[in-house]
Amino acid sequence: MFKNFKISNFRTHLNTELKLQDLTLIIGSNNSGKSNLLAALSFFSKLVSNAFPENEKNKKYIKNSYYFANRHSLSNNNNSIIFYCEWFKDNINVTYQLELYCYEDEKVGCRERLIFNNKTYENGFDKQVGDLMLRTLIQQQEQDKKVVELIDDFFRSLAFLYYYNFQTSLLKGQSFAIQYINGEPKPADKRDFLKEFKEGKQPNIASEIGKEGANFQELIKYVKEEESETYNKFLGFLKRFEDSFVGIHIDRGQVKWQFDMGNSNFPYFNADKVSDGLIKAAAVALLCAMKRPPSIIMIEEVENGINQRNLAKFLDWLINTTHNGIKTQFILTSHSPSVIREFADKIDCIYNVHLKKKKGYVSEVTNLNEAIKPLVRFGSIKEEEVTEKNGIYHISPSALTELFYNGVLAEL
Repeated sequence: MFKNFKISNFRTHLNTELKLQDLTLIIGSNNSGKSNLLAALSFFSKLVSNAFPENEKNKKYIKNSYYFANRHSLSNNNNSIIFYCEWFKDNINVTYQLELYCYEDEKVGCRERLIFNNKTYENGFDKQVGDLMLRTLIQQQEQDKKVVELIDDFFRSLAFLYYYNFQTSLLKGQSFAIQYINGEPKPADKRDFLKEFKEGKQPNIASEIGKEGANFQELIKYVKEEESETYNKFLGFLKRFEDSFVGIHIDRGQVKWQFDMGNSNFPYFNADKVSDGLIKAAAVALLCAMKRPPSIIMIEEVENGINQRNLAKFLDWLINTTHNGIKTQFILTSHSPSVIREFADKIDCIYNVHLKKKKGYVSEVTNLNEAIKPLVRFGSIKEEEVTEKNGIYHISPSALTELFYNGVLAEL
C-alpha cells in the first residue's frame, strides 16, 4: 500500500504532500487544483507503466512535452518536476523518486532513485539520460530474487493508479464517447471485447473502461461470458452495496440487470432503468473484481449519482474493499457537504486544496486534522464540538457541515 505522495512543480502544485489512508477525500472550490493533483498521480503512474517491457507501446523515453506541458507556469527551466512516493508491503518500505528536468537546448532528462532496506538504486544521477530504466537495471543487477520480486511488485503497484470521472449516461451505454478527427467531433466506435478476446487479446479492464466509463456495458458483457472468477467477485462486491441485486443476464447481445423484487420472479432491466448510484457502484465493483485490481482508484465528484441516503453505505463499502487480503486504496474528490460530513470521525483523511493566487497561482494542500486545532483556538469551532484521541480529532457532522457552508474549509 502507498503511504505518502509528494509532488513538486507540477502545474499548480509547487510543493504538495498527501499522506494516504484506505480512503482519502480531497475537497476544495472549483479551479483550486484538485484535478491537477489527481492528474499528477495519474501522469507519473502512466510514465512507469509505459516503460514496462510487456507494454505494447513500450515508451521508456521521456518526451520534452512531458516537462514543458506540466511544469508550473511561473517556473523556469531550472525547476524540476519531482514525484516521490512511499510504499510498504510485509513490513518492508520502498521509497521512489522520479525527477524530470531540463538541460541544454531545452532537452529533457530524468533521474530515478529507489531505496529499499537502506540500499539505494539510481538511474540518471551520474549522467544525463532520457529513459526510465531503473526497474530494468535492478532486474539486471540485483542478485537477490526476493528483492527483485518485491521491487517489481512496487513498480506494478505504481503503474496501476487509475483516475476516473464517471458519467452515468456513459456507464449505462446511453451515449458514446467522443473522439476528434481533424478537429471534428465523431462518436467513438463501440469496442467488441468478446471479439478481441477470441483474437487473443485480453483487455485491461481498468484502462479499457475509459475515464468516463464509456465501455462499461461492453466490459460487463465480456466478463460475464469469459471471466467467471472476475464476474463472481463482481457479484459479491456489488451485493454488499445493494443486496437486492441478483446478477447480469445477456439477452441477444444486450446486458440486462436482474433484481430480487420480493417475489418468485426476478425481473430483468435495461441499464437505463437502473439507478445512477448503483451503476456507479457497479463500475467500481468491476474494477475491484479484476484479477489484479488497481492499487489506487481515483474518482472525481464521487457524489454524482449517489443518493444521499446511500453515501454512508457506499463509502463504508469502499473502505472495506479488499482482494486476497490486499486493499485497494481510494482517493475521492467532492464538492458535497453530504460527503464531507461522512468523514467527521476521520478528518485526518480529508485534504483541502486552496489556490493561492497572490503567491503565483499555487495550490496549497492542507490536512484537516492539522487545521482543526487553530480553528478551535480562534473560535471557528466550539470546543464541545471537537474531541481528540491519539492525535486524531473528531468533529460533529453538523459542525463540519457548518464550516463548509461558512466558507472556512475553502480558505484553509
